[in-house]
Amino acid sequence: MKRVAAREAKNRFGQLIDDAQREPVTIEKNGRPFVVVQSYTDFLEAQELKRAALKVAIDEARAEIRAGRDMPFDETAVQEITQLGRQRLADRQREK
Repeated sequence: MKRVAAREAKNRFGQLIDDAQREPVTIEKNGRPFVVVQSYTDFLEAQELKRAALKVAIDEARAEIRAGRDMPFDETAVQEITQLGRQRLADRQREK
């Protein structure tokens, strides 16, 4: 993934959006990653993967409930579901 300083991104915005069409570009502020610019197509694909991961997590939770293995829905459960969804999204990204 290409990295550019925020000042360079500002000064060369046209180049930034051209680069982002080929691959995501990390914009750094004070030497640290700040934002990522990506193509609209990549953005839509990432959103769809998130929705798919959430749907899988919901379907699995429903199956657990039907099987009588439900668990309390508290902050811990939310964190576990979020982590599982992020892991699945990362796995799918690596498969590309």
